[in-house]
Formats: sequence, structure tokens, C-alpha cells
Amino acid sequence: ANAPTVIAARERVREQRAIVAQTGASRMPHAFASYAQAPQGGTIGTITQRLTTVGGQFALGDVVGTSAALAQARSEVQLAQAQEAGAQEAERMRAVGLYFDAIQTTDIERLRERIVAAAQADRRAARLRYAAGDVPRLDIVRADVALASAQADLARAQADRDNALGALSLEIGTGGGALDVPSLASVGIAEPAAVAPAAAVGIGLRLRPEVLAARAAVAAEESAVSVAERTRLPGFTAQLGYTTGVDGGLNVKGPSANLLLDVPLSGIGADRVAAEQARLAQARARFAGARRLVEGEIEAAIRSYAADREALVAATRARDEAAAEVTASAIGYRNGASSSLDLQNARSTYAQAAIGAATAAATLDRAVAMLHLLMGENR
Repeated sequence: ANAPTVIAARERVREQRAIVAQTGASRMPHAFASYAQAPQGGTIGTITQRLTTVGGQFALGDVVGTSAALAQARSEVQLAQAQEAGAQEAERMRAVGLYFDAIQTTDIERLRERIVAAAQADRRAARLRYAAGDVPRLDIVRADVALASAQADLARAQADRDNALGALSLEIGTGGGALDVPSLASVGIAEPAAVAPAAAVGIGLRLRPEVLAARAAVAAEESAVSVAERTRLPGFTAQLGYTTGVDGGLNVKGPSANLLLDVPLSGIGADRVAAEQARLAQARARFAGARRLVEGEIEAAIRSYAADREALVAATRARDEAAAEVTASAIGYRNGASSSLDLQNARSTYAQAAIGAATAAATLDRAVAMLHLLMGENR
């Protein structure tokens, strides 16, 4: 609703519809009125001839050429509609990407907050154990360094979240107001049903607006070739009306006719046909290119989706194992079986694994949403 590219594409559709109405109206006959005054010799000298004619004008080219021109104009409407759909699809993809960026950065920020809370708890534990004489002062130093590092990471995560939310807010036109996004676990993006790559490509070729636009462009150029071929025919215009006036000093009146046959002698018509045929060949080539692009995008998206799914499984397993190691190191540190260095290393490993899992989850959901869009399914 707010994307300038979509608004412009929508207005182009309105423009082309107006052109269709204009083209259809050109088949109607034209009304005309003419007045002629000229000196004329008479029996008593020079007299004035005055003739007024009112009637209708009919051009054979308006009828012969309008059908093809109207077909071309209607094809241009279809092309504009397909281009509008393409602009909407591009905006959907952009909005989806920004949405999952906002979710990912928000989840990472929350994770960083938990890491800071854990680092603060570790520092308190180190101070208590140092006061009890169980650990050297080095443990307090290590805990302070770990807390400072965690707080710095949290500050960067907050900035990333603010930037992502700001970009999403600007894109969807919320006017810079407060914007909140759910956690990734609550989004619930449905994974696509099992579909063979060939079937997925077939769905995309049937629904993708780029292919529909390219096909409409071919139809428009085919109609343009027909229009150009009609211009090579002779033109015929008939003016039929009723004339009143003075001729030879006498009042005259009666029906009148003026017939005009226009036979083009130059080769401009053939040149125009050749130009339109070249444009038609270009449109067909672009159509073939659009089909090839869609095929490549969907096949790559399917492979990426499968890889992202496996990556999420691996990242989740690594996060769970790292969490278990943190628990074991924390218990060992409290009981004197582990050092503060072991605990800090376990915390650092868990932080990397947890962020990796959050990133992998957002990447998979983004890949699923993009795959639906690439197949032309606007979910």
C-alpha cells in the first residue's frame, strides 16, 4: 500500500485502461462543419461565393486499424497488470526480508540480555568465592572482562535491532512509530509440502508475474505488428454532408460528398513493420529469459531451503550440547571441580552456538517464505 514502485505500477494500469477506452472511441464517425468563401465571376462582375457544409466523416482506416490497435492496447493493459503484480512481488520479498531481519535481531538481543544476566551472576559468584578464599582474584578479573564483553555485545545487538525495526517501519509506512515483532518461535511459518523441483518450477511458470508480464509483452508486440501491417494499406476517407450557400449569385443547397483515397508510395510502412517485428523478437527473447530466470531461482531456492533445514538441525544440536556444557561447568565451578576459565569458555561457546541457532532458524523461515513467493504463492 505504501511502496512507491507499486503505486507507480498501479497508475500505469489506470493509464493503459484509459488508452483502451480512447482507442475504442476512435472507431466512431466524426462530425464536421466547413465554411468556404471565394470570389467568383458573375454577369455583373465579381461576386462572392459562400458555401457552408455540415456532415459526418468516415475513415476506413479507423475501422480497419482500430481492431488491431485495440488488441494491442488491451495487451498493454495485461502487461501493465502483470508489471504491477511483479512490483507487488518484489515489495513482498523486500518486506519479508526486513520482517525476518527484525525478528532475528530481536531474538539475538533477548539472547544477549540473558547472556549478560548470566555474566552478572558469574561475577557475583566469583566475588563470593574470592571473599571465602576459595578462588584467586583472577576469577573476579575474568568475570569482569566477560561481563564487559557481554554488555558490549548487547549494545551492538540493540543497535542492530533498532536498525532492523527502523527499516521495517519505514518500508511498511508506520511513520516511525513504535513497532514490535513476535519471537521467531511464535511465527509458525508453514514449511512447503514435499514437491518435486520440476513441479515447483511449473507452478512458478504459471503464477510468477515476471513470466506473465513477459507473455503479455509478446502479445502486445504481436498486436503491434498487425497494426503496422494495416498502415501499409491505402487510406480511404469519405465526407458526407449537406451544403447551403450562394454560388453564381444564386442560393444553392443539397447533399454533398467528398471522397479521398490515399495510396502510400514510400516504403515507410514496410520499415515500420520491420521495426515492430524486431521488437516482437526481442519480447520473445525476454519471455524465454524470464522463464529461464524463474526456473533457476526456484531450483536454487529449493536447494537453499534443504540446506537451511539441515543447518538448523545441526545448529540446534550444537546449542543444546553447549547448554549442557555450561550447566556442567557451572556445577563444577561451584564445587571446585572446574576453573573460572572453563566456565567462561563454556559460556562463550554457548553464546556462539545459541546465536547460530537463532540465525539458522530465521534463515530457514525466511527461505520458506521466499520459496512460497518465488512459486507465486503470496502467503
